Amino acid sequence: MIRSVLLVVSFLLCFCSSVFASPGDKTIVHSVSKPQMLLLRQVDQKYQKKHGIHLRLKKTITLAMLGSQKSSEGEIWLNDGQMRLEIHKPEASKIVAGKKYLWIESAPPEGFEKAKVQVLRASLKSEQAKSQGLIQLLTRGGVLRYFRVSGVQEKPGQITFFLQPDKQSLEFKRAQLVVTTQDKTIHQLRYWDQMDNETVYEFSKSDFNQKLDANLFAYKPPKDAELIVY
Repeated sequence: MIRSVLLVVSFLLCFCSSVFASPGDKTIVHSVSKPQMLLLRQVDQKYQKKHGIHLRLKKTITLAMLGSQKSSEGEIWLNDGQMRLEIHKPEASKIVAGKKYLWIESAPPEGFEKAKVQVLRASLKSEQAKSQGLIQLLTRGGVLRYFRVSGVQEKPGQITFFLQPDKQSLEFKRAQLVVTTQDKTIHQLRYWDQMDNETVYEFSKSDFNQKLDANLFAYKPPKDAELIVY
């Protein structure tokens, strides 16, 4: 009898917390509805069909163990599965994904200006390339090709889709995609790796159907760069 009463009380507490919690409570996640899935498919198709995409972004990385956070700003170009991401400040860097390789160029840190530029090259099929090219997945089959939707959170003008990778990945274990409902664009991409480090891309401007030069996705390391090959 006592056990039954406790179960009923537990249920009522859970029910009331869901019903009466404030709309801004980020702990409440709902099941995805058919209209919401339709919206996500439409967003997916938009990024697949409209080549020549230019996005301005802010990137924030939070390291779980250290509790430290680092933010940077730049822009990204996407075209038919290819990607070029340039961080302009506070430290310059480049990520270029062409047809075959992923290139990551990092300038020497402040105080080590005489050190060589480091360039990493990896096959697009390699484990090293998958997390770095996560944005690239938007134009290489779309979000729904790689993720399943585990829940949603909705507020005026935006829907957050909670995503789980279809297959276990060494690079990330979950992700969130914030979609603007009016123009069906991606406002934010957030994901966590296996160490719970969090990476957030916030897109402040999205231009579609841009005429992009093919050389934008070609890359040649600087002459004196230190090359690391995977």
